Amino acid sequence: MVSLGNRRPVSALCLGAMNFGTSTPAETAFAILDRFVEAGGTFIDTSNNYNQWVGHGGESEELLGQWMRSRGNRDSLVIATKCGARTTVPGDPGDAHWEGLSASAVSSAVKGSLSRLGVDRIDLYYAHIDDRSTPLDETVAAFGRLAAEGVVDLVGCSNTATWRLDRARQTAVAQGVAPYSVIQQHSSYLWPNPPALQGVLRRGTPHFQHAGIEHFDYLSENPDLTLVAYQPLLGGSYVRPDRPFWPQRGYAHPTAYVRFEALRQIAGDLGASPNQVVLAWLIHHGVVPLIGVSSIPQLEEALAAVDLQLDANLMTQLDNA
Repeated sequence: MVSLGNRRPVSALCLGAMNFGTSTPAETAFAILDRFVEAGGTFIDTSNNYNQWVGHGGESEELLGQWMRSRGNRDSLVIATKCGARTTVPGDPGDAHWEGLSASAVSSAVKGSLSRLGVDRIDLYYAHIDDRSTPLDETVAAFGRLAAEGVVDLVGCSNTATWRLDRARQTAVAQGVAPYSVIQQHSSYLWPNPPALQGVLRRGTPHFQHAGIEHFDYLSENPDLTLVAYQPLLGGSYVRPDRPFWPQRGYAHPTAYVRFEALRQIAGDLGASPNQVVLAWLIHHGVVPLIGVSSIPQLEEALAAVDLQLDANLMTQLDNA
């Protein structure tokens, strides 16, 4: 178990539900959720805009709500969802139509998520994007108000530059409201090359997807802040030759391949898969990996990583490769 923001215990792995109810059908999703909980999993992640690029958006929240009602297990779970990137034009999920993070948008979005999930509170509520068209103090106040009213427990942000995270947290302190205590960024064992770390443009402003060196430096100085790492397994690239490392995400470069070879060697010595070593390495660094799986075998592989022992020597080898 780990603690989000040093105050909310959760399982070492977070289960991503993005495709549940769309590309992962309900029967399979229910089986994955059941097995995750059976293995001790408590932390489940979704968003109000999943999977709007193939459906209407919100299917994942709806499926989670159905599953929790059928199992009667709501109070034993930590459910995270997000707002900010849900389209306001059905059928067109382009970022020009995202709802954003104004006070009215956040208020409307949380009501929609509560309804689709069928719950009266959300355990962790993220700002899915950094909406710079809205004053930061307005967004921070909107999230702080939800926490003060008990509609949400913890608040967090995603896809956000370190300096914006720090400014948001300072703003929360000045306002006397709950600060962001969790940040969700793309992070894995391999480092992308520097241009990829600079992010991409969304709505005309930088969209920082990766957790870079500055994020980790900031985290080390703020123990009340937790990193949740999405896409830690790079879409299967560590174990599937048919899925090469993403050049568009900056992973297809010489240093990454050298680091990958060190990872493969250690995985072979341990009798583990590269995926398992990646997840274990993140866990050992205090990061919560967010895993997306579409089958029970994939889930079982990830679950085994929780018990994989990496001693100080192996961690040093992995860190310095």
